[in-house]
Amino acid sequence: MLRLTAIASVPSTEEQAVHLPRLPLAYHERVRSRLAAMLPDGRAVAITLPRGSVMRGGTVLTGDAGFCVIVDALAEPVTKVTAASPLALMRAIYHLANRHVAAQLATDHVLIERDPILEHMLAGLGATVQQIEAPFDPEAGAYDGQNAHAHDRVHA
Repeated sequence: MLRLTAIASVPSTEEQAVHLPRLPLAYHERVRSRLAAMLPDGRAVAITLPRGSVMRGGTVLTGDAGFCVIVDALAEPVTKVTAASPLALMRAIYHLANRHVAAQLATDHVLIERDPILEHMLAGLGATVQQIEAPFDPEAGAYDGQNAHAHDRVHA
């Protein structure tokens, strides 16, 4: 089993990146500091990163004898939230933030993990909710894994 123990800088050239193996992981896997996974070619990897590490889509992991992989954010079930106006969308985002919900922001929508209770609340606020499959790479937050709520991401 190959061990991946550190987050590295991005490969210096596009050509280097093309030749690195890719490791597709869902959000709940990318917030774990200890994880066993399989590369698409069948090789097993053990990820052991410092506590609080979060693997974003595009993160490069390094380990045994310089072995590197690029982490891809795997498409997964998420809820896409849109609204009729920017103010209505901002209002929906305010209510999500008030509940410390992990969210991936865009100019015209927000993605959250599927949650029927939140979806009902958002619809009640006038937002449109749509269940889709997409890579989920939420905002890191103000403290980027070093705040008192870091345990929430681990148990998400």
